[in-house]
Amino acid sequence: MKPLNLVKQGDVAPKLSLNLSKVARFTAELFWDSEHDLDAHALLATNSGDGAKVSAFEQVLSTYNCKKTNPQGCLNGNSDGSFSTPEGALTHGGDARTGVNADVDEVIIIDGAKMPSGVNEIPIFVTIHPSKSAKFADVKSAGIRIKNDQGVVLGEYELSNQFGQFDAVQMGSLLLGPSGWEFVEAGAGFNGDFNSILEYFS
Repeated sequence: MKPLNLVKQGDVAPKLSLNLSKVARFTAELFWDSEHDLDAHALLATNSGDGAKVSAFEQVLSTYNCKKTNPQGCLNGNSDGSFSTPEGALTHGGDARTGVNADVDEVIIIDGAKMPSGVNEIPIFVTIHPSKSAKFADVKSAGIRIKNDQGVVLGEYELSNQFGQFDAVQMGSLLLGPSGWEFVEAGAGFNGDFNSILEYFS
């Protein structure tokens, strides 16, 4: 498992080719060891060279944007607890309230065949529920694992101890280029509520 380090301004984040076509279907598994309530989120973003940006709440895959947990949310929930962006490009497998599952805590499914036009980056990040007043120093073994649709691990990263002062962490970004998908180790830390993090991407 490779460590995911904090990327500072001016650094060039390493990229990993996933050998997946543009229309591939694959998963990002998020895992951590903590009794705190953590949540995984993903964005359908466009990066024109000035950072990943979203312009509508329909592009935000988050439990905070699901009508089941937030009546003002944009995303419909399914009976199994999952929820998706309107076109089905991103699906969240459901919210885990504690990180006590054996291996995987939350899963995001990416369907390249349903990707909206113009989307070329999917930032993935994890937040600690604000009511817990915790930081990532209180979370052990947090990381991300990318798998293809056959379950083969294409990349696996675990957060280094550089993120201990933050209550939200970008676990990387999926990039869609001419030859398919890549994963970039865009480790970034944030402090603040979910809306303040979204401001960074708007």
